[in-house]
Amino acid sequence: ARSRSGGGGGSRGGGSGRGQGGQGGQGRNGAARGSGGGRSARPAGTEVLEAARVDLPVVIDGNDDTAAFAANRRRALVVAAVPALVALVVVALACVAAGAALIGVAAGVVVALVLWLALWRNAPALVLRALGTRPGSDPELQRADNIVEGLCASMGLEAPDIVVLDEDARLALAVGRPGVPGTLVVSTALLHDLDPVALEGVLAHELVHVKRGDTAPATMACAVLLPLARVLPAADLVHAVAGRGREFRTDRLAIGVTRYPPGLRDALVLMAEGPVPGSASPLAGGGVARATRWLWTVALPDTPDGPVLRASSVGELDAPAVRIAALDEW
Repeated sequence: ARSRSGGGGGSRGGGSGRGQGGQGGQGRNGAARGSGGGRSARPAGTEVLEAARVDLPVVIDGNDDTAAFAANRRRALVVAAVPALVALVVVALACVAAGAALIGVAAGVVVALVLWLALWRNAPALVLRALGTRPGSDPELQRADNIVEGLCASMGLEAPDIVVLDEDARLALAVGRPGVPGTLVVSTALLHDLDPVALEGVLAHELVHVKRGDTAPATMACAVLLPLARVLPAADLVHAVAGRGREFRTDRLAIGVTRYPPGLRDALVLMAEGPVPGSASPLAGGGVARATRWLWTVALPDTPDGPVLRASSVGELDAPAVRIAALDEW
């Protein structure tokens, strides 16, 4: 196992603090790094917020994490039970048709319990396997590890594992279930292109998901729908289960941790600018892209070659452009 005590300094100390946020530089594909570069690609902020027809939340209380965690755990249990109930009904009906009603009910209950337990325990691993993630090396994850350690210490959170997705798009998400620390997924481009301030904003955002437990219903829904994502509107279903407005509200809580809205705002701009996942990526299209679309820090585009920054911006609270505009006001 990797050690999280590697050198390099956390995001809150020494040379990797917020003082670097304004530094320029070039990332992969010529993307600007730091808040000076990020703001050059500013979307039409206030216009997007008005088009979405939403109001900024008055105050989001960051002290209700325990209640939110419990509520999300209940939702995850219900989602995980859906396939189990379907299996129970199918097995019971088949046995009833064969003239063995009592045996059918008993067999259905056993099958349902086994399926529910298997999904509950293995859903995060199923999603990670579908994404094709890998363990990261100590050098490539040193900065992310240090930032996560510092953030978790301030949030009272056990540090989750971090795995890497070999991908040219700048991506991050969190998966997990109650009772385990969870796992953060970061793409190689995200680690390469974001400066420490922007990376801290993204990691704080994902750690808020972990702390409040909303990774659990999202992960369960994604695991359930992955096999059906090519024929069902999986993106909308997973988004509904995870909670519409989830990313928007998490931004507010994340900047309450970092106390620096421009860091997350500039990260969202860089992530939304592209590039989109490459043709060889499991996220280039198909079931994995659809099932996970709204679980990333910045949602994947509607289509493999579609726009990211303004994708589904009208009326969609979690659209990247809406959130960027909101961070400008915060």
